[in-house]
Amino acid sequence: MARVLAMRECVVASADREAYLASLVNRRARAASVPAHFWVFEHATEAGRFVEFTEAASDEAIAAVHEAGPMPALWREVQGG
Repeated sequence: MARVLAMRECVVASADREAYLASLVNRRARAASVPAHFWVFEHATEAGRFVEFTEAASDEAIAAVHEAGPMPALWREVQGG
């Protein structure tokens, strides 16, 4: 079965950074329950600039992880030769 990937970039103000980081605990738990994988990376030189990746087996699983926010664009795994 092909996998589905969603990517979303967000910029968080310095004043909101700690709350954003704290919110990741719940989002990771929600992803694990779906199940899906959820990773967040912060830009190496721009504090507060994040990119979020969610990977799962279906569109529905991705939607379940992102229930609280807008649905990011979806990317489908391809097999090539």
